[in-house]
Amino acid sequence: MNSPLEHFIERLRGAKVEADPFPHYVLEYVFPEDYYQELLRQLPASDVYENLYEVTDLKLGHFRHRDQRDMDHGWTERLPDEQRSFWTSFNQWFLGEELSRAVLDSFGSETSSPVSVESQFIRHRAGYFLGPHSDLYTKRVVLLLYLAPDNSAEHLGTSLYRPKQAGFSCPNSKHYPFEDFIRVKTAPYRRNSLLAFVRSDISFHGLEPLSEQDVAIAGRDVIQYVIHDKAAREAQLEARRQAQEVRE
Repeated sequence: MNSPLEHFIERLRGAKVEADPFPHYVLEYVFPEDYYQELLRQLPASDVYENLYEVTDLKLGHFRHRDQRDMDHGWTERLPDEQRSFWTSFNQWFLGEELSRAVLDSFGSETSSPVSVESQFIRHRAGYFLGPHSDLYTKRVVLLLYLAPDNSAEHLGTSLYRPKQAGFSCPNSKHYPFEDFIRVKTAPYRRNSLLAFVRSDISFHGLEPLSEQDVAIAGRDVIQYVIHDKAAREAQLEARRQAQEVRE
């Protein structure tokens, strides 16, 4: 039986990249089925998460309806023993070089420049939305892994957009009104699936507003996996640290 890493990489090798509106693909059965069931069972409790509005400098009101937990150093220390064992093992392969190389290969991306990987759990609640945006310039590839218990809420997937204004692009992560864009497609929020895309100045994506009914039964859980340009990301984080020191 293949390991979770071997299974994941094998699925990536079969990915079919679509060019419209920017390079992306949707992939199903990304984890072995029994592993996926265990992953759902081991999801951290809500008190492990942090509220996005409270921890970000970008104080957008709807960020109050999004909680997340970075998979950074030491994050598993607050978990019960069984969960800590599962996620420590998960981190070792999920955040490793072998998977990041396979993700880049799935898009035919060059791997000559150093990259770094960051990931976080994301949990959405009613009232959350994410207007069309192209994402941070330090990102090279983004994977959104859907942690749905079943396929009953496919409409809650991430949408891809094309600007109504011809030639419009954005070099940063500014969020725009939905009415300024055409929704090209929505990657269905299906169990054990993912949406992957290459970040560029036209990689506009977002999430339509979530209602109470949308999240009443199962919520909307996601793991975000990001491959950054390492040098650009380190420079960005250092600039943030320096700005924080000035404020303090």
